Amino acid sequence: MVLWLVLLISTGLEVIPSIGKYSTGIIAGDYFLYLFFHVSVFYLYYIFLSKEHVTKKKPALLILYGLIFITIISLPLTYIFVRTLFADVFEQSGKKFFLAFSRQYLSILQTNIIYAVSGSLLKISLLWYENVMQQKESEKKYLKGELALLRSQINPKFLSNSLGNIKYLIEKKPDEAICSIENLSEIMSYMLYETSPEAVPLDDEINYIRNYLKLQEVMYPPGYLALEVSGDTGGMAVPPLLFMPFLENTFSISAAGRSEIPGIKISLNITGKTLKFKTICYVNEEDEGPGDEKVFSITSIRRFLDLQFGTGYNLESVEENNRKIVRLEVSLSS
Repeated sequence: MVLWLVLLISTGLEVIPSIGKYSTGIIAGDYFLYLFFHVSVFYLYYIFLSKEHVTKKKPALLILYGLIFITIISLPLTYIFVRTLFADVFEQSGKKFFLAFSRQYLSILQTNIIYAVSGSLLKISLLWYENVMQQKESEKKYLKGELALLRSQINPKFLSNSLGNIKYLIEKKPDEAICSIENLSEIMSYMLYETSPEAVPLDDEINYIRNYLKLQEVMYPPGYLALEVSGDTGGMAVPPLLFMPFLENTFSISAAGRSEIPGIKISLNITGKTLKFKTICYVNEEDEGPGDEKVFSITSIRRFLDLQFGTGYNLESVEENNRKIVRLEVSLSS
């Protein structure tokens, strides 16, 4: 709308010198015929330009051809314009005819160039925008595929560990095995049917963590595993299976047989729209080092978080007093 307003006003300025010299009918005809020519040129260049033209490696040659074309096409347009509205020009001869016709020709050529450039720039802008959107869509599909791959890496490890725990229960505590099978069923149902969206309710993820811990606690003494949830979690959404890599790594590096209670502590806090997730576990002295790379590498976890949150997160992993502490802070939208 703004573009057309500017072009219409600029075209109207071209007929101002005719006021007082010609009748109102001639001035109106001058304006609308003038406008018709230039709008035709605008759409001619707009329609002609395609993605193939824009992506050519010789834009200078394309511009040259455009200038040659507009220079040539302006000649018959000027003839029609002058013959229709200023036929008396053709009654002149010699230098006077040349000057009068040239003046009209240059005026039409100048305005035609403006409209041609405007039509070309508009088409180039639309093609550029379309190309950007296609690139974003392709990138989005790629990221979804990469996220699906990262999430798929979780299922075999988790399932293998869970089945191992259930096997232990069947051998040692068959009565408790039924409860663990039910927990595993709930977890697998969640993973298979409820984690396809890009975001899931935070409360569902917390329930998933609880079921996960129930499967694990059969291998530890009472009170060894602790989960603390604080803040208002209602209405918050997070990427599905966000916490699974941290849980898997925590249990993979946790030192077995220690007397400290709790030996593994997991906390989740919501303050406003900020989520703080922390895992603490004891590790053996001989395992000091990048223990969180035993199941999921810190690189893959950071890549996972980069794809989900960009720069909107902070991840910290430290060791102190034979404990591995991992902190994740994320800005969430409700």
